[in-house]
Amino acid sequence: MKVFDAIHGFIELDPLETRLIKTLPFKRLSCINQIAAASFIYPGGYHKRYDHSLGVMEVVTEIYDKLVSQPHFAELFPDFTEDKVAYWRRVMRLAGLFHDIGHLPFSHTAEYELVGKKGHEKWTMRILRSPYIKPIIEEGGIEIEDVVKVAVGEDLYGSIYTPWENAVSQILTADYFGGDRIDYLLRDAYFTGLSYGNFDHAQLLNNLTLLMHNGKIKLGLEENGLESCYALLLSRYFMHKRLYQYERVKPYWYHSKEIVKNFFEGKDYLDSVERYIQANDYDIFAEMGKALFDPTHKSHDHALALMDQKEPVHVFPVSTEEINYLVSIGENHFFEKNATPQEKVGLFFPVLLKTGKIVEAQEVAEVSIPVYTQNWVYADSEAMTRIKQALKHVPKDPQLSSS
Repeated sequence: MKVFDAIHGFIELDPLETRLIKTLPFKRLSCINQIAAASFIYPGGYHKRYDHSLGVMEVVTEIYDKLVSQPHFAELFPDFTEDKVAYWRRVMRLAGLFHDIGHLPFSHTAEYELVGKKGHEKWTMRILRSPYIKPIIEEGGIEIEDVVKVAVGEDLYGSIYTPWENAVSQILTADYFGGDRIDYLLRDAYFTGLSYGNFDHAQLLNNLTLLMHNGKIKLGLEENGLESCYALLLSRYFMHKRLYQYERVKPYWYHSKEIVKNFFEGKDYLDSVERYIQANDYDIFAEMGKALFDPTHKSHDHALALMDQKEPVHVFPVSTEEINYLVSIGENHFFEKNATPQEKVGLFFPVLLKTGKIVEAQEVAEVSIPVYTQNWVYADSEAMTRIKQALKHVPKDPQLSSS
């Protein structure tokens, strides 16, 4: 079977993959929007987690094939036979296919409050191990735990990975050039029309390599790929600023979050895999439709705001010190705390120079990549006027002012 994808063209699937994309947990991803609330601002952004998952499978396969065909691969993994390479290629593809299977409706919108940090990854593990997926994968001759390990990464899985398991997991999840990040930047840019997300991914993929550095095998770059890596990281920065953390998107994120939370309240969707996979974006929109015309509904005001029938919540960027000050003077509102003291991206991956020497990327980096993180305060119009006025008088040491 093959499907045509807007980003990667035709994507071929083998019989096992074809069977798996027809399972209920995977079909559900066709009902979950990739960028959630941002689609209220960028109306072209109605692509789904389903599309993205197929795209990630394609990207990680291209990376995998590139890495295992390099002459020094046999030196790094001398016990790898052709059969073992072929087996892990199948594992790699399935991990890419299923890495997002655990997302809630509206993707990340209410994830932290409903299922906690790394919540969708934890649900990915549960769904992969469930009767919906595990028997099919194991009938295909693949160990389910191999797929789980690659899909979620070492930190979450909870056991120490072998050098090989760590290497293939990086292909999917690596901070700097993992297949997940490559696909979502390209895909989100294409469907929203934001050109910031475009970068020379072909050049990047062509220069990825596995390197022994500081006693560990790591996914790194040949020197000629540095510029394309800079471009990816800058793309991510601008996409966060203009899409994922865009100020105009924030009110829609807030109201969507409250509707999703209210939808789940008092229901048993989080009690089992069988119930979890029954909730998707269409359920949230149906709930929004009910709330829109029912003034007694808990989500009524949020639905009105999302449908532009009522002024949405106001948002304003604030520092951590400003949040502390506002709380100290009794301005207790919803604060979204994302800011970190980190000002630029640390480039901690190995680079193979043309001289044959392997160095840390930071040693040869020619650009500084900024980090975009921001705290926000959410309030109605009257309160926001008061907040902005108060912020003009923030003392240098908020703790002293409140003592």
